[in-house]
Amino acid sequence: MNTESETPASHHYDVVVLGAGYAGLMAALRLARRRWQLRIALVNASGQFVERVRLQECIVAAVPARIPSIAALLRGTGIAFIRGEVISLDAVRRLVRISLGAEQRDIAFTEAIYALGSGIDVDEVPGAAERAYRLAPGDGPRSAAALRLRLQSKGGGVLRVIVVGGAETAVEAAGEIKAAWPELEVTMLSRSHCGDFKGPRVTNAVRTELTRLGVRLVDGEIVAEIGPGRILTVGGRNYDYDVCVWAAGLRSPGVARDAGVATDPRSRILVDAQLRSVSHPSILAVGDAARPIAPTGAPYRLSAFVAAVSGAHAADVITASQAGRTLWPFSFSSFGQGVAIGRGGVGFFSYPDDEQRFFILGGPAARKARNFFVWFFAYALKLERRFPGFFSWPGRRRVSWHQANEALGRLERIPTIGAAFSSKQSIL
Repeated sequence: MNTESETPASHHYDVVVLGAGYAGLMAALRLARRRWQLRIALVNASGQFVERVRLQECIVAAVPARIPSIAALLRGTGIAFIRGEVISLDAVRRLVRISLGAEQRDIAFTEAIYALGSGIDVDEVPGAAERAYRLAPGDGPRSAAALRLRLQSKGGGVLRVIVVGGAETAVEAAGEIKAAWPELEVTMLSRSHCGDFKGPRVTNAVRTELTRLGVRLVDGEIVAEIGPGRILTVGGRNYDYDVCVWAAGLRSPGVARDAGVATDPRSRILVDAQLRSVSHPSILAVGDAARPIAPTGAPYRLSAFVAAVSGAHAADVITASQAGRTLWPFSFSSFGQGVAIGRGGVGFFSYPDDEQRFFILGGPAARKARNFFVWFFAYALKLERRFPGFFSWPGRRRVSWHQANEALGRLERIPTIGAAFSSKQSIL
């Protein structure tokens, strides 16, 4: 059965996947193995898969979709696609409420995979939501597409662009803007050190690329408020701007938090060694929406790779339970990382612990290498659709149950979280 926004209100699914990013789409496709005959629904607000790691390219030009239609990709898999926005979650009754435009619908599930991802956090600083653009999909008034229109309509004048943030998203946004419009005054404003996300060698390489483009780097400034045409910092300094781009942190939607599911301060679901919620084990969380408590081999950071491997593992957990088996704790090894900086970039190996290894690649070659891996993750989803279970990754047995249980035991002793374990599944 394949549907798009046509699901009876009383219908019950074995698995409902909330969100169709890298993690959610990987999980849904992997669950579609015919031997299990699971009733699966995939819920997503958009009918198109969004490659989050390419959003900086949207600042310059519209980016052709590698997977234009989620419904078309799922056709013939048996997965029901429901195009709608997740409004609320009842973790006890196992219901999720979906908005389908003017209509609302409740969907029941036995297990849910929560893959609602994250978005740029603009709520903590006054004025950020109203006045700053961000690398967001769609055609909203502060989206990447809206930023492109603003920069294209500058009318020959020299605009002052300030990008707030110092990590990968900010680096890519500043580099893309400066490379496309060299005449603009582009400044990066970071609370720590611009480009400082993977050690001093990478930081130096990133800053060299940005400086070569002509991006001004300002370190150690915490933004207190974004006013009309002026940014005020905690230190009392003012920075005038014509265009502000906010790239200073991510936050997951508050759906799980509002449902009483145990979450961290950024609304990510606290999960055990099998990616199950520590408070509501019928819910698994993956990608940006998950905060593992047990060690995961390499650090669990926000990336397309981690999203894909966590989505695949969550699907394997569910199918293993169908067969009466228990998997090893979730773990992985990383390969490498790359950031696009204008027409060039910085890339490096990071196997196995996500620390920079060997040499650092720079310039156009680094960007090409990064673009290859970005293409591969989209292609891997197509391969998973054709051959469910195809996707694999290194480091799947890096964490033992002893290590996982120790970490979960420490969490249980924290008074504010310990109550969440009253309904916790037993850990081997």
